[in-house]
Amino acid sequence: MRRIATLALLLLLPLAGLANGPWTGDWITSWRDDGDHLVLQQEGDRVTGSYPLYGGRIEAVAEGRTLQGSWTQGNESGRFLFVMDRDGASFTGRYDEGEWWTGSRTNGPPASTGLNQSTPRDAFRQFTVGANLARGGRSDAWALAISAVDFSGLAAGLGRLEHLRLVQELFALMDLTTFRISAIPRATGAASVPVELDQAGSDVQLRLNLLRGEDGLWRLAMPDAAARDAARRQLLVLKGGRFPPADAYRQMRNPRDAMRSFLEGMADWQGGGRALALAALDLSAVPEVLREGEGAMVAQFLRRALDHIGLIGLQSIPNDGADRAPYIHFSHPDGSIVIAPAGPEAEAPWRFTAQTVRDAARIFNAVESLPPPLATPPGLIPPARFFELRSLAKAHAPALLGRIGQTEYWQILVGLLVMGTATLVGTFGARLARRAIDWMVGGEESGASFTWALGIVIGISLAAFFPDLVGMPEHLRRYSLPFFGICLTLAAGVVAWRVFGAAGVILARISSRSATATDDILFTLLLATARLLVVLAGFLSVAHFLSIPTGGIIAGLGIGGLAFAFASRETLSNVFGAGILVTDRPFQRGDWISSGEIEGAVEHVGIRSTRVRTAQDSVMVVPNGKLSDSTINNLGSRRLRLLKTTLPVTGGANPQALESFIQALRQRIREDEVFVAERTDIGLSGITEGGIGVDVITYMKVASAAAERETRHEFLLDAVHLAEACGLTLGQGMLPAGEKPA
Repeated sequence: MRRIATLALLLLLPLAGLANGPWTGDWITSWRDDGDHLVLQQEGDRVTGSYPLYGGRIEAVAEGRTLQGSWTQGNESGRFLFVMDRDGASFTGRYDEGEWWTGSRTNGPPASTGLNQSTPRDAFRQFTVGANLARGGRSDAWALAISAVDFSGLAAGLGRLEHLRLVQELFALMDLTTFRISAIPRATGAASVPVELDQAGSDVQLRLNLLRGEDGLWRLAMPDAAARDAARRQLLVLKGGRFPPADAYRQMRNPRDAMRSFLEGMADWQGGGRALALAALDLSAVPEVLREGEGAMVAQFLRRALDHIGLIGLQSIPNDGADRAPYIHFSHPDGSIVIAPAGPEAEAPWRFTAQTVRDAARIFNAVESLPPPLATPPGLIPPARFFELRSLAKAHAPALLGRIGQTEYWQILVGLLVMGTATLVGTFGARLARRAIDWMVGGEESGASFTWALGIVIGISLAAFFPDLVGMPEHLRRYSLPFFGICLTLAAGVVAWRVFGAAGVILARISSRSATATDDILFTLLLATARLLVVLAGFLSVAHFLSIPTGGIIAGLGIGGLAFAFASRETLSNVFGAGILVTDRPFQRGDWISSGEIEGAVEHVGIRSTRVRTAQDSVMVVPNGKLSDSTINNLGSRRLRLLKTTLPVTGGANPQALESFIQALRQRIREDEVFVAERTDIGLSGITEGGIGVDVITYMKVASAAAERETRHEFLLDAVHLAEACGLTLGQGMLPAGEKPA
């Protein structure tokens, strides 16, 4: 039961922390010329807090997203107003006479933790750590660096803003050198300690002094302007006389730049730094399909390992890219952290080696139990659900951290829970979807294959977050991801194929009810094209999961496509012909067409051929290419149908009777709205031995051949009755215009 409760707690992790007040937490704040780490605690509407670097405290009252109160710093005090943003991650505010004061949430401790100035080494460490933290995004840490500097050798009366500028200038010079904190004495009876910082790749040194103040604390003496200018000129010779651009480190030309790129990329993981952090890792040994997910997991393990190992300052890492020897940052029997050039080229970037990538999880496990170091690398560690779950397991069920190989028990339990849930949801979801589709098409069109395929798609899609959630090792992902990825691809292909089939049934039903120009010709072509794209996407997806470069496949298709097009030019002609028939719209389904030897009603237009049902009730299959290149007479598209016939009068003919008969026919046509009376012509066509011919030429407003036959039948039957009423006898047959009666 305890393990079940622990698993439930792991799954309820996102709900943690909701009981605290919205202002409770750690904030990195900034104001006009400085900043600090602000720690707030809310109880009801009362909020208290402190910013330790300045010894400041605040007391305030919260009202929704607004916080108003007073600040106290030594002998100074004032009022402030904060307004929290809607996401709860930052606030905007001002203090006293309108000066701005802003902040954002942080999970990191105050920058002053564990630092002091009791010895020369401690003071130098505080300056180095503070400056590195500040450059890495913790602007409040500049105050930490400033407090470790002695400005007594400069002109009196310098303000805080000028102190900040000088500290930043001095740190920029120190960043051009390489040094180790261990070279600074820890204890000495002298009042000052000289420090010489060497520049890698040259014999230039930056000379500084550490001084003990009257309060017994050590500080780094700020060089005067002349000394700073001289040092700047000497140190920048290797850089062409000027400081590198602010983002030059992103090119990773040396081990220090690689480490800084990785740390700053991790600190800005959610804001675009992810790509920078992953670029600092040599992922060439990881299959391409795994690089994004595995790279992110490796980065998390490596960043946390570096935090446990500790780092006094980036300046302890070499910044001389000309020396191509690998830099070993940490070594352990379970693995080493090594930064090396990514290739033999002189301009090849430096990266954490492929072996470091493979060993990252083992290195983290090896150093996890180390006590907190004196200083950690600059930059925050991005949150990761895997480590949050692992922390809960460690706190509430440490036995679950036992391992089978490199896999911990809690990972196996959570994995089984996730996979079981995904299977159940996939099974029931697929059945519901099948019933819905069958209802829409009016029958069981989807089939059993659709059910199991959709179940696989739903199940694998729901379980897709599982490897990152439990930190599945790369050696397992190497095989599991291609397997499940190919299964997902095949299942998705079956689902798409079935869905398109059901869509075809529905669209055909809509087309049959439509009286507009839209019919199933366009639908058929689109569905066939969609199915072709499904097949192509399936091939590319399988290639992706097998880490086969899809660019090469596409290029190969382009080259091979020429040969294929030449070999199957007739088939391609028919395919393009289908596109022409859809674009030009020469006929619709059901139209009676005539084109050379082809005559009949259009039944179906496919991607390759068109089926035409002839007058003999046979089906003629016509290639689309041939049909699109032919002259098509579409009798089904007529707006009016012609009725042209000759009525042969064979008995009782006299002028009065004939005239009465003709007038009766005209009256019959005028009274029937199906006929176009204004386009009607009735008169005698000729006198022969067999009788007198009466020509009737008119037009009918009918939309189909069946309606045309029915209207013609009714008219001719009425003509016989009208002739009898006029005393005339019609012949046994009706003659086409111009033909002699029998």
